[in-house]
Amino acid sequence: MPVFAWKAINTEGKTQSGKSQAVDQTALALSLEQSGQLLLKATIVRPGLTLFAAKTGREQLLNFSFQLSMMLRAGVTILDALRDVSEGEGNSAMREVIGKLIDALSSGKTLSQAMLTQPKVFDSVYVNLIQAGEQTGQFIEVLEDLTETIKWQYEMASQTRKALTYPIIVTVVITGVLLFMLGYVVPQITQLLKTMQIELPWQTRALMWMSDVILNHWLLLALFVGGGMAFIAFVAKVPGKMRTHTDNLKLKLPVLGKVLSRIALARFSYVLAILYAAGVTVTDALKVVEKAVGNQAMAEAIKSARIQITKGKSLSAAFSGSALFPPMVVSMLRVGEATGSLDKSLKNVSYMYTREARDAVENLQASLQPIMTVILGGIMALIMVFTLGPLYESVIGGGKI
Repeated sequence: MPVFAWKAINTEGKTQSGKSQAVDQTALALSLEQSGQLLLKATIVRPGLTLFAAKTGREQLLNFSFQLSMMLRAGVTILDALRDVSEGEGNSAMREVIGKLIDALSSGKTLSQAMLTQPKVFDSVYVNLIQAGEQTGQFIEVLEDLTETIKWQYEMASQTRKALTYPIIVTVVITGVLLFMLGYVVPQITQLLKTMQIELPWQTRALMWMSDVILNHWLLLALFVGGGMAFIAFVAKVPGKMRTHTDNLKLKLPVLGKVLSRIALARFSYVLAILYAAGVTVTDALKVVEKAVGNQAMAEAIKSARIQITKGKSLSAAFSGSALFPPMVVSMLRVGEATGSLDKSLKNVSYMYTREARDAVENLQASLQPIMTVILGGIMALIMVFTLGPLYESVIGGGKI
């Protein structure tokens, strides 16, 4: 279906423009007429080759949610609000998404139904909250909550990146130093050892073998390491038992596992809190949380708890048997159920784990610096001992000093 760039005039005499999909220009004119606009001009947008196509991200979604909530709060109709947001949107990809929402609403769909056709922009949490707002009549309040939610999601994504990036940088630096030592320093020393015909210990022979592999078989080594990393990345993304097992191992990693666990628990608590507060049932909210938690092992635990709830168990009792959810979380769920303020209890849990995750990331960065220094020093010391050790013993044994 072609995309038309159009200009139209509304009932107030204002000129408006946008992009919409339609079978032909007549269908476009009828669609605009239904929304109170008279088509003035329309041209088909020809797709071009773009190396750096515009993309939508959290920044565009945050801006969209904030502006739409403000306009609706001022009494503007949703179609006019969407058109105004589209006109002020500087990102072409987001502008196109809003145009599709306008077309869907003009054809009789609700906003949540229109957003279902744009899953890359509006995730399950966003769509479910919009749907809950439509059903409960708290649409504006939900949009305002979504603005805060996107800010929180941005912070959690930032914490996750920090938690994963620093260990990766440390690993790359250590690997680079090791490759330099084995590829440049060790060959210089081993060449001398070979000419002296010294009987070498197994540690030195092993070091020389590794150096030989790096120098003479580096392509095969690179293919092996690259293939292994690609396989691990593939397994980590494909849903199934292997991914569940991998994600469970992530949560058990020393130091880093604690950070990832806190982030996942914060996501669980926050998303469940806002969905429940918006009027979504617990079982439906847990279905959304399974996708939003960001860890397959925890998602499986949530699914298991949801099944138990459908069989009659309380929320706190369903989660009490899972090792992934600490007693404090279960206790807060129990308090929330007893007092009728489950959303407030969950937000308190989310606040605590968000703070703990932030502190854990800062501690991780601080602790890795001395650890990195020790590891680098240890690697260099071992290589020197394994290479210069035999030379030193030969000199001492031969009585040359």
